[in-house]
Amino acid sequence: MKRHFLYYLIFILTLSSCLKEETPIPMPLPGNVETVQIKIGFPYLNQVYYDCETNKVISSNTKYDWDMAFECSENGYRVLVNNALGMLVANKGAVDFTSVNSISGAFWLWDAPSGNLDSTAFGNWKNTNNVYIIDRQYDDNGNHQGYKKIQFISVNNLEFTFKYANLDGSNEITYSIQKNSSRNFIHFSFKNNGETKLLEPEKNAWDLLFTNHHHKFDNLALPFVLTQVLTNKHNGVVVAEDNNNNFFNITLKDTINYNFTNYWDEIGYDWKIRNSNDNSFTIDEKKSYVLKTTQGLFYKIRFIDFYNNIGEKGYPTFEIQRL
Repeated sequence: MKRHFLYYLIFILTLSSCLKEETPIPMPLPGNVETVQIKIGFPYLNQVYYDCETNKVISSNTKYDWDMAFECSENGYRVLVNNALGMLVANKGAVDFTSVNSISGAFWLWDAPSGNLDSTAFGNWKNTNNVYIIDRQYDDNGNHQGYKKIQFISVNNLEFTFKYANLDGSNEITYSIQKNSSRNFIHFSFKNNGETKLLEPEKNAWDLLFTNHHHKFDNLALPFVLTQVLTNKHNGVVVAEDNNNNFFNITLKDTINYNFTNYWDEIGYDWKIRNSNDNSFTIDEKKSYVLKTTQGLFYKIRFIDFYNNIGEKGYPTFEIQRL
């Protein structure tokens, strides 16, 4: 019996010596630190879509190119207004479309700056027959673009249908806009009797949007438009802000310690500090941002300038590195 046990023990020890020792999987090497400058321009004309993985601008358009954006998911029904211009919406309720002919008594609403689709100015319009007024704000020459009244008729997995007109009832048009499943939103302009616009790139192709965007300060009645950085939150991009660690010391293993948020404006505007005396800007050197991209990779970002090399505002410049 003892001899059998001895043979068994020798067999186990021999087998274990033949097994390969487990080795830890090495952390991937970080990427190079790249310096990027985005041309929004002054007076903050462009909306610029940027992809972290390719370190490229994917597309750009002017903030005057659109009025509304329509959710493209199969069950999507939300509609946004152009908050780069600070557009506002007033809900006049389920009234006759022809009865809405002035802004008298309008109570103005706006889309949530965070990008929360449950807090849009239009809200859940389905099955309501509500009539809304849109304040289209000002064009690039400082002229007010007027008001439109709009009533949404239907939505399904393929398209939206709505009608709109000037407040005096002129130029009434019924319009259908087709969803595009490769994008988060498809855009629409009232110009030229209605135009569908493919402005936002395909949803897997971009991470950050550099643009004007409204922000609601507690001491102001209406939102204030600021130059900001938004994320592709509707396709999984999340961000954490770091005000404590040196940018160059942040590593991939640190990401487990961050509280990431999918707020659209988590990067936002306050990486720069405005001097109210001369309307100049300096960079908040304490702030860094860590983001998880649409592809599931982690990057760190810090801003280093808001001016180009000839001193013009509207050129956010940042350093970015894959962790």
